Amino acid sequence: MLHHLLPPNLALKSLKVDCAQLGDSSIGHLANPQLEELCLRCCDNFTADLLFEIGRNCKNLRSLSLELGWLDEPEDRPRTFIHNAGLEQLLRGCSQLESLCLTFDGSSFDNSKFAAIWRLVAPTLKVLELGYILATDAKEIFNSKIFSPGGNIFGHSTLQMQEQKSTAFPNLQKLCLVLDWISDSVVGVISKNLPFLIELDLRDEPIEEPRAAVDLTNWGIQQISSCSKLRHLSLVRSQEDFAISFRRVNDLGILLMAENCSNLESIRLGGFCRITDASFRAILHRCSNLQKLELLRMTQLTDLVFHDISATPLSLTDVSLISCSLITDFSIIHLAHCKDIQVLDLKGCRRVGDDGLKVVSSLGKLKLLHLNSSDISDVGLSYLGSGNAPLVSLSLRSCQRLTDKGISALVAGSLVQTLQNLDLSNIPNLTDNAILVLVKSGMQIVELRLRECPLIGDTSVIALASMHFQGRGYGSTLRLLDIYNSGGITKLAISWFKKPYFSRLRWLGIGSNVNGYVDVLGRDRPLLRILWQGNELDRGRQDFSDEFYKVEFEEEDELEQWLQNLGNEGEVEEEIGQWIQEGE
Repeated sequence: MLHHLLPPNLALKSLKVDCAQLGDSSIGHLANPQLEELCLRCCDNFTADLLFEIGRNCKNLRSLSLELGWLDEPEDRPRTFIHNAGLEQLLRGCSQLESLCLTFDGSSFDNSKFAAIWRLVAPTLKVLELGYILATDAKEIFNSKIFSPGGNIFGHSTLQMQEQKSTAFPNLQKLCLVLDWISDSVVGVISKNLPFLIELDLRDEPIEEPRAAVDLTNWGIQQISSCSKLRHLSLVRSQEDFAISFRRVNDLGILLMAENCSNLESIRLGGFCRITDASFRAILHRCSNLQKLELLRMTQLTDLVFHDISATPLSLTDVSLISCSLITDFSIIHLAHCKDIQVLDLKGCRRVGDDGLKVVSSLGKLKLLHLNSSDISDVGLSYLGSGNAPLVSLSLRSCQRLTDKGISALVAGSLVQTLQNLDLSNIPNLTDNAILVLVKSGMQIVELRLRECPLIGDTSVIALASMHFQGRGYGSTLRLLDIYNSGGITKLAISWFKKPYFSRLRWLGIGSNVNGYVDVLGRDRPLLRILWQGNELDRGRQDFSDEFYKVEFEEEDELEQWLQNLGNEGEVEEEIGQWIQEGE
């Protein structure tokens, strides 16, 4: 199929492909010499030949993004050796790169030579995103020692290491790394050797408590001030698998950083367990250009941080206070003084309730609002529905007090015209009636999540299948639907995902109780991505290849026969109406 979609075309300059169902046989169609931008996601079925061919053929690339998964190499091609060689070919061949994003497992490379390969990177590079790599490799890659460009790194190496004041990344402005741990030495090397850095994004995922020698302390935080041009800073310690924090950083380090980095425009901090309100207030009052503030799992953050935010010159547009357990409506009321807020993420703020939502509803520029696990009720949704916030994305996941009445109030106003992405997952009192209300409102839903709702059943799916919008067919605008573990979903609901229904749907999450029936979708829906083991549907990454359901075709199924027996579209609509009435 790919050769029909990508015939020779000298005018093609940019290509973005989800490669979950592709492999090495597709490389010739993807590595086009005329390309200047190439983005390949979910490359789990490729070998290192992908790197070799891109390096050989795509000499004009300015931007390259690869999500690599790696198949096992043949026995005559040692895994780490061939991956290093492929990366070397890529960096040598793509000598005009300005942006490079590589997502991979660093263990698939030979660490003894991995850092040396990066001395071949194009001096034009301005953006570099790497992950997952070891902190020791990161220090070697970004230190001030560089190599002469001649020779090959493998076999008889001719690379000679020399101490110079210059760096291998003379024009780098944005650096994003996922590491095993963030340490003082890593931050120090980066701050010292990347003088033009504008954006620094470091995230680590330690599996055990780091020793003092390999952890981040106040000293490391202070080194960031060496990056005089820095405008965007993100330091996050992931706690998804292990509850490990930055225990060696306290208020002193953050206060000194805020003093010396007052030009910051965005700050993202996560996993700092010893930082108190004093640090956050210093950031708000000294970083006068701040527009984006993201704080994750800040256990000592309280309402006092925001009580006088109206006295600052800040014009915040993006505020995230994720899992900040001490934040209440008081903070939200004061944050509402920032009338330019477009993104407000309050996931895990369990003390935020209806009073906070009342003021949020007045934010005339708000596009995204996440209220996962908050204490809001149907009253709060009525404030939102009657307000003037032009929301495009709303998450109400795990808001246990909500009922169908709240959804009715939500769609009673102008939100019907703007809202496209809605998450109603894990709401125990939500029923099919709420989905019927959504459908009848005419809302142009693009992404809808209803996972783990015990009272959502087949009627909801049938109602969604009936949606029309500007002649786009049954199921209208829906591109993502997650009904994983919704209590009332049966084989009947699965049958409604056949054509002509949900013609634009590309992502579907279902429960394991019906996964045996999804083969009926195979003939007409080969591009529909189906997950049935509970993984989240995330269009940002789209990495579902491990769970992609391999469909088997049937000769004919009951739904096809039923559709063939109906004479015209009017009869189809009449039949759908009967199903909905029965559900009501």
